[in-house]
Amino acid sequence: MEKEKERLTKEKKRLEGEVKRVEGKLNNQGFVSKAPQKVIDEERAKQAKYTQMLKTVEEQLENLLNK
Repeated sequence: MEKEKERLTKEKKRLEGEVKRVEGKLNNQGFVSKAPQKVIDEERAKQAKYTQMLKTVEEQLENLLNK
């Protein structure tokens, strides 16, 4: 149980970093104004995917801690 908690905590930190990185790109007006729409759409898809994955990991971690 302790190993799973450690794994989930690491995954949570990694995903938080990914979400922050993608949000940084999308909030950067220079990037948004110069990048092709396809690239922007891909970054938005990544943002949605990482956000969902982060939510899942947080729920798993919470369930593990409440046992």
